[in-house]
Amino acid sequence: MTALGAWATSRSPHVFSFFKRIDLSRHELFLDLGSGDGLVTCIAGLFTRSVGIEIDFELCQMAQRAVRELKLEERVSIVCGNYLQLPIWKAGCLYHYPDKPMEELERLLINWKGVLLIYGPHLPPRTFLPVSRLQCGRETLVLYHSKHALEIDRLLG
Repeated sequence: MTALGAWATSRSPHVFSFFKRIDLSRHELFLDLGSGDGLVTCIAGLFTRSVGIEIDFELCQMAQRAVRELKLEERVSIVCGNYLQLPIWKAGCLYHYPDKPMEELERLLINWKGVLLIYGPHLPPRTFLPVSRLQCGRETLVLYHSKHALEIDRLLG
């Protein structure tokens, strides 16, 4: 458990496969929301600039150690904090493995035009549209875009 909820791990080989298939390198900045041990953040760092945000101090230390041991300091950073209190909308790609409904996150991203990656089949966002669903073994990654941002783009032509 962390200060904001349960922590679960994403399977590293599956995450690597997903990121390779979606061409994560086309995004200038990737944020891992609730990054836990930092392994997803490190994998993303193989493709693009990556920042993990984790509220639990011990998990932050574990993640920072992983970054150092993998020699990814130039491409990967770990921030110890609450991602809901940071300007996460500045990133083009957000990754999340939700442990509860995401209303607060969705409100924060209402007009955001980036790609939201949700790991696992549980708790899909309500205000985002699924664009693509990837499978790797029994694992799932769904790519979403904001309904509101898509509607604004449509209206503006």
